[in-house]
Amino acid sequence: MTELAFKDHLRLMATYNSVMNARLIAVLTPLSDEALLESRGAFFGSALGTLNHLVVADLMWLNRFRPQPYGQVLMALDALPKPAALADLLYPTMAALTPVREELDGLILRFIDQLSDADIASPLSYKNASGVPFTKTLGLVLSHVFNHQTHHRGQVTTLLSQMGLDIGVTDLAPLVPDLTAA
Repeated sequence: MTELAFKDHLRLMATYNSVMNARLIAVLTPLSDEALLESRGAFFGSALGTLNHLVVADLMWLNRFRPQPYGQVLMALDALPKPAALADLLYPTMAALTPVREELDGLILRFIDQLSDADIASPLSYKNASGVPFTKTLGLVLSHVFNHQTHHRGQVTTLLSQMGLDIGVTDLAPLVPDLTAA
């Protein structure tokens, strides 16, 4: 049995993030933007509001990582908006949101791939959306970023279920390598 590096875990989570976002996009794209913007009592109102929140949160986090020595791969963020609030609705249609979500998912994968173990263990100093300063370990902050995505995607799948739609199995286990197949 080989030792699992924390980077392997982060890579798995980044892959899972990308796969699940693509599956959500595939189910949501045929729906009307009106249906996706309809307030259904979720934290961010609607399915599209929740997906926008995820894009906004990812943009905020990635922009915190960008000025760090390991943030060079994040230069593509220059072409994207700098959201001011977690509830910003930057993309009011799936057609507008989808390419940005896909770009961010690819960027996150590239970011994780180029991190060293020292980067992952390094302190990250930042201010949250309310301006409160923190210093935390980068790897654990990245765990939060992926957990946050999973949390809100779960809310979107609940909204889809209420509309009679199912995106299928959302478990991480199918992406975890089977050691007996090696």
